[in-house]
Amino acid sequence: MNNNFYLKLAANNIRKNADTYIPYILAAMGSMVAFYMMIAFNCNEGLDQMPGSESLKSIFFLGTIIIGIFSVIFLFYTNSFLIKRRKKELGLYSVLGLGKKHVAFVLMTETMIVALISIIAGLLTGLLLGKVLFLMLLKLLNFTTPLAFYISIEGIVLTAAFFTLIFLLTLLYNLFQVRLANPIELLQGSNVGEKEPKASWLLTLVGLLSLAGGYILALTVESPIEAIGTFFVAVLLVIIGTYCLFTSGSIVFLKKLKQNKNYYYQPRNFISVSGMIYRMKQNAVGLASICILSTMVLVTISTTVALYSGQESIMKNMFPFDVMIGSAANQVNRDIISDAIDEQLTLNDVVIDDEKSFDYAELTAFREGDSYRPDEIRQEVNGTDYYASVTDLVILTVADYNQINKSNDQLASDQVLVFSQKDDYPEVRMVFGDTVLQVKENLTAFPIAEKQASSPGDSYFLVVGDENVMAQIFSQMTGQEELSYGVFFNITGNEDNRLAFANGLYSTLEQSASLFSVNSADRYRDEWYSIFGGFLFLGIFMGSLFLMATVLIIYFKQLSEGYEDRKRFEIMQNVGLDQREVKKTINKQILIVFFLPLLTAVVHTLFAFPVLVKMLQAFRLDDWQLFLACAAVTMVAFAVIYTFVYKMTAKVYYRLVKNEVRS
Repeated sequence: MNNNFYLKLAANNIRKNADTYIPYILAAMGSMVAFYMMIAFNCNEGLDQMPGSESLKSIFFLGTIIIGIFSVIFLFYTNSFLIKRRKKELGLYSVLGLGKKHVAFVLMTETMIVALISIIAGLLTGLLLGKVLFLMLLKLLNFTTPLAFYISIEGIVLTAAFFTLIFLLTLLYNLFQVRLANPIELLQGSNVGEKEPKASWLLTLVGLLSLAGGYILALTVESPIEAIGTFFVAVLLVIIGTYCLFTSGSIVFLKKLKQNKNYYYQPRNFISVSGMIYRMKQNAVGLASICILSTMVLVTISTTVALYSGQESIMKNMFPFDVMIGSAANQVNRDIISDAIDEQLTLNDVVIDDEKSFDYAELTAFREGDSYRPDEIRQEVNGTDYYASVTDLVILTVADYNQINKSNDQLASDQVLVFSQKDDYPEVRMVFGDTVLQVKENLTAFPIAEKQASSPGDSYFLVVGDENVMAQIFSQMTGQEELSYGVFFNITGNEDNRLAFANGLYSTLEQSASLFSVNSADRYRDEWYSIFGGFLFLGIFMGSLFLMATVLIIYFKQLSEGYEDRKRFEIMQNVGLDQREVKKTINKQILIVFFLPLLTAVVHTLFAFPVLVKMLQAFRLDDWQLFLACAAVTMVAFAVIYTFVYKMTAKVYYRLVKNEVRS
């Protein structure tokens, strides 16, 4: 046989099976567009000129890896639907005289055609959408200078090579399936799974325990730092629980319904329960996948939208004052700071509000009951456990506290006032080496700090009797003598003037002989907008991919269900069930099967809400009401899209069974 024969046969096969090949090609194209765009963003030289470029590059690199892994899993999954529908056709080729070698050539030619169409169309679509996506990214990043749009040769090569490898692996899988099967098995391949599945109480119990474990972890997590690690464990348990309960728990439930004679022996219930029992083992994996992907869409989009929408709240938590200047208390010429501030006020049209200045000690220590020991661990080499267990302490004298708080508190040398950014300090005293202080009062408010649920560990502001006590604590906990001096204030003015003031102040103080630290919300705003804009962009990308996967799995399930139900409903009519009853049964069964994943995904998301709130607090977002609103809007929008997809794909199902069930 010549190559033209295989080419014509492969092209004809693709055309005849367009209802399965076109969605498969679209799935590959969508994955390629996302994969190429992540690489193109990461390789764009203009990105290096943006604030927060390193963080953005890390986000896009992470996105590339996630999309790559997702593409492999998803394309193999959709390919499994395709090859199952083709098995009968391939078996027929064998019966008609084509050997396995010839069938392999047909599959190779089909894969080559699909791969070429998908890769060329996917890359062209990525290039065409590139400019639009760049503009959207810049809008999200709040960055006024546009990145230079360019075609990433590296992205094209890597994308083409990566997806060529995926298509090659799917081809090897398909050839392996054909090689192991004989023609009779291939002819019956699309009907595999017709035996009634057995109910496994063990898997059902595993599913219930896994799901309960995931839910309990999500509901009981307390620390924002611990939430990040806990979330991934909870996700793993929920995924295991979901697959176990869909594959086995659903069978157990349906068989329990079957044992209820009053319910089961009703025409519509009898057909629905029996039909779902027979096919649930096949459906369960697809339905569980739809549920998990739907949950990913809801979680990904709602959290990234909340982060982006709550940026100003995050900035306020990170910068309680618009400008914060720090230096060594005994070495700084304080007039330098005053002169620098006055100079920038003259140059820029801004006004200072609520200025506060005082000496203070800032340190970290580990608390054991009411005693503190020095922090001898380097922060930069520690992970989340360090930040969850260390205590941040800021100490100032009662004289400075009264001055900035406009109060008249009195303290003995062995007394202390405590303000906690989270829960009140639980002990009656504080012991720092040889220094023992009695807690006179837990303050409910503090002039330079606010309550923050997002504080990663314990964070206390202490007011002590005098500078000697402050210096003694600092020395015993750090081994150092030099205290700090700080100037803190807010500024009002337009955005450009505020930024010019902050930059000018930083440049002026940087040139002086003394060492200063200048932190300003305005100087870091662009960088944080870039980071959270990048998160939102990646969230939209991930959400779109998961949504695409959900849509295509629903489509393939409707297609598979239609082929399997066609003869089953013909039998129902032959045994005397009228068309109206058959159609009602179809509607009931499809509604239950395809809306169960959506309902379960919403339940998963609701149980995940507490741990997601804690995770957002790790990013300094305390506004859980904002996240609730974002999650609610996302759920409603996704439910609308899901319902639309269901209605559109249901038409495919009805078209396949319409010869047996007349409208």
